Amino acid sequence: MKIIDIHAHTSSHPMRNLHTASASIATLEETARRYGISTIVLLATYFPLKGTGVKNHDLLERVAGNPLFLVFGSLDVMNDLSGGITELEKLAKEKKISGIKLYPGYQGFRPNDERLNGVYALADQYNLPVMFHGGELHHCCPPNKRLKGPRPCGFASCKLDNYLDLAHPRFVERPAREYPRVKFVVSHLANPHFSELRGVMTRCPNIWTDISGQFISGNPDDDKPEYREQIVYEIREFLKCPNGGKRVMFATDFPIQSYADSLELVRRLNLPEHELENIFANNAHCVLNQDHRP
Repeated sequence: MKIIDIHAHTSSHPMRNLHTASASIATLEETARRYGISTIVLLATYFPLKGTGVKNHDLLERVAGNPLFLVFGSLDVMNDLSGGITELEKLAKEKKISGIKLYPGYQGFRPNDERLNGVYALADQYNLPVMFHGGELHHCCPPNKRLKGPRPCGFASCKLDNYLDLAHPRFVERPAREYPRVKFVVSHLANPHFSELRGVMTRCPNIWTDISGQFISGNPDDDKPEYREQIVYEIREFLKCPNGGKRVMFATDFPIQSYADSLELVRRLNLPEHELENIFANNAHCVLNQDHRP
């Protein structure tokens, strides 16, 4: 059975307090062999408030035509929206990107902000899916430092606290209705806004979701058996949405959620083989505008 991870990240820096010490391309290749992953979609990242990210050209250089990987481009909405759209259009023309990833909340905008219409029109023109970060925002330092300091970013307070509401799934409804040919993905099941996303998906047939990043694998404060049970329940509820079995996709948010844990979430659904094939690969093929492959 083919397995596509529609949502993963890479980094050249050592990982701390995660299930893996590395998120390098080499680590991803080895992990893909171990778990039988056929395709990994890597997402460019622009986090101006955090001062971090893996930008488009950097990410494309890292994968260097490796057939295991596809790339979703991104841009800095806060500081260079126009330049970012120009770069994305060039990459789309050159067929170097397979989609676009946007980070509402992390960059101080909502998906229904009309400034983003240029991105959606580009996606429509080049038949590219648009993926949003959905749900809660993750701060870059633990609560004790975030609330009391000292903060590595140097800010007197955590600016992300001002943007916690911006990644609600309801803000995707306007662009989804206005750009009906674009396939939109709200990542992470919009956790914890599960019901809100299910409502939006019920009204908008061109919105998908993925199961990535539901917990930090191996973190005893975040990864608990009862919480995994809740996530399995929530996924089952998403499958009850209109055409829901064809709009939920396998994903990890690697290195946050491990491949072992992500695979377990799907297998605990106890679905028939053809429904598993949809979640593991066929739904992603649809979003990526690819034919289903044997």
